[in-house]
Amino acid sequence: MDKYEIFSIRCEIGSILVYTNSEICEKISFTEESIPESGDNIFTKQIREYLNRERKILDFPVKYSSGPVFTRIWNYLRGNVSYGRIVTYSEIAKACKTNLRVVGYAMASNPLPLYIPCHRVIGSRGIGGYSGKEHNIDGIKWKKYFLTLEGSL
Repeated sequence: MDKYEIFSIRCEIGSILVYTNSEICEKISFTEESIPESGDNIFTKQIREYLNRERKILDFPVKYSSGPVFTRIWNYLRGNVSYGRIVTYSEIAKACKTNLRVVGYAMASNPLPLYIPCHRVIGSRGIGGYSGKEHNIDGIKWKKYFLTLEGSL
């Protein structure tokens, strides 16, 4: 089993946790707990810059494994849905030539939220969901926080 080094960045509604292995980010998660900040590295620096509206794209080293469809969806999202822009699940499904539900599963399975900006994907009838299963967070609160930060809400 991989052993992670975990760094924490505080924000207005909790803390962002960055899990790294050999100086490569493998996972990002959120908690509503106010955890003391840790780490002075490329990961924490870029996320702090993002939270301060000084950075629009996170480009630190990452590693994740996924099938070709999820990878295509995540690459499309990173490459085509820039800071401050939102798209619908159906727009991504059409662009990636896949099913709407597959896009939803890809967003829910994203191990690197913020890096792969799934918060920018909304439903056609509302904001849609946002994964918060790991730390029992209010995912919609986090999604609204990031969209407001980027000026999309």
